[in-house]
Amino acid sequence: MPMIQRRKRRPLWPVIIASVLLVAIAVVYGGGAIFGVGPNLSRSEWPTQFQSNGERIYFTSQSASGLPISFRSGGMHMAMRAGGCVACHGVDRQGGRLMPRFWLAAPPLTPAALFGGQDGNGQDGHGDHAEYNAETLRRAITEGVDPGGKSLNPEMPRWSMAEQDLTDLIGFLRTPVRALHPSPR
Repeated sequence: MPMIQRRKRRPLWPVIIASVLLVAIAVVYGGGAIFGVGPNLSRSEWPTQFQSNGERIYFTSQSASGLPISFRSGGMHMAMRAGGCVACHGVDRQGGRLMPRFWLAAPPLTPAALFGGQDGNGQDGHGDHAEYNAETLRRAITEGVDPGGKSLNPEMPRWSMAEQDLTDLIGFLRTPVRALHPSPR
């Protein structure tokens, strides 16, 4: 009786590792297409002139004096994107996914989301707390604490700025989001 030779099977682990790596690369580099790319940071979307010191701070993290406003914390997104509030909350202040950590989203910073229309259900990304007022928003910006006393996500920078700059930024956040027209390219 002839002997049947068995072919030696190749191990599957290289195929499994290669598949996992391909999926990871697709998620990291293609995650924007699947989960949204986050706030649009194209400077062509920015105002050509700032209407207030608060608006300047929001976009550039610099006060009218030209000095940069410092922060601590802020995580990988801030390190990659740099800049002010616009880096996470966007030109339109609607928030968005924080790349490369697409599973995190910055909440909107519109007047309705911060100061009114907050129903405490957490659907707007602000959690289950009462709406902000000037004092609680100061604490959120500088200490990373929401109106209910809970810590904000560590990705939220804790900003350090002069009292007048903080007042100007809060004043800007109270204003309606203005329609910005991109400058010609």
